[in-house]
Amino acid sequence: MKHRPDPGKWFYSFIPFKVSTGGAAPLISLLTMNLGGGPTDVGVVNAIGSTASMLGGLFWGRLSDKLNRRKVFLLTGFLGTAVASILFALAESVHQVMAINALYTFFIAATIPIPILIITKAFRLEDWDYAIGRFNEIGGWAWVGGMVLGLVMARFLSLREIFVVLGLIGLLSLPWGAGTIREVPLHIDRRVLGIYTGYVVEKFRYLPNMVTHLPRFSTEGFGRLYISTILFWIGAMLYFTQFPVLLKSRGLGATELYIMSIANSAIAAYMYTRVGLRLRKTGGYGALKKGLALRGVAFLLLAVSTFLRGSVFFVLAFISYAIAGYTWSYISVSTSSIISRRAPPKKKGSLIGAYNLISSLGAIIGNLISGFVVEALGFTADFALASSLMFLALVPILRER
Repeated sequence: MKHRPDPGKWFYSFIPFKVSTGGAAPLISLLTMNLGGGPTDVGVVNAIGSTASMLGGLFWGRLSDKLNRRKVFLLTGFLGTAVASILFALAESVHQVMAINALYTFFIAATIPIPILIITKAFRLEDWDYAIGRFNEIGGWAWVGGMVLGLVMARFLSLREIFVVLGLIGLLSLPWGAGTIREVPLHIDRRVLGIYTGYVVEKFRYLPNMVTHLPRFSTEGFGRLYISTILFWIGAMLYFTQFPVLLKSRGLGATELYIMSIANSAIAAYMYTRVGLRLRKTGGYGALKKGLALRGVAFLLLAVSTFLRGSVFFVLAFISYAIAGYTWSYISVSTSSIISRRAPPKKKGSLIGAYNLISSLGAIIGNLISGFVVEALGFTADFALASSLMFLALVPILRER
């Protein structure tokens, strides 16, 4: 009997890339602060990166469609991201970090939508959910692995040296991908693919959702969900963007940030793979409400921790960050399920596009204003506002079932 080749063999070529980006994710804010940047600078660095990623998604998506090629853009993404990671080690000012982060996230964006398009060509329709879930699971745990590696390296290497090592690791995806990724020229309306952006780990706070085309804006009964979504993402970025700044202000550094990030990401990955997939059948607005409420509590807990010092502060901050990771699968998968199940088939593409665009804009706004809130009102006000926005995000969907 002839052995059938594994159409998902190329999934593993993303492991070095995900290890590299996962390990680097917590460090960019620390590098910004080490170069003299404050809360506003950290917010702007994140906002610029998020904007570059969103624009990059549009650019790479359109270019790959125009040239009808996928593999070359994935390899370009691997190479550009690795080189940009190494460039972080050479940054001498906050403005240089801003420029490098724009380049970094622009190349990361080349790797976001294209794998899903390849999957839809390489797998049968009924296997899409499984294949995309498997791809996300491999990438999610590799991301966590990158953070664990970063934690180990933080004990022996400087911040700049860690960026170089991570960049070199990321380069390994280039030959691996060249040998395993198959070119699959195809013409497809990517708007019919659904919200296949349910990251196992909440990487969205480092780069926006899969925005690959500018949609015709449509609500079609989802206006309340859209309002909830933009409130959610503004609040989430108020919290996540300034979390490293708070730790730094308390004398904590890369080791402590890695520990908390590993807990957040590992819990998110565990919940997604063990519970999240079941929510596709049973989840909906109920699961979304639970996630928003718990996240509101988590953010409020961090606001309370700002009044404390020492180990008590660390424990409360850790618990807050861990709960935030726990809630991710409830929010991510339930939202995906709501739109995928309830959207009229002919309107699904525009509704999904509108949702992704709103999410991205909300994240960019939250990143941008977070630093101004901290500098004007302090950390307590920033995290209290983030918590309030989680609870406010519940209001538009309270009557939804």
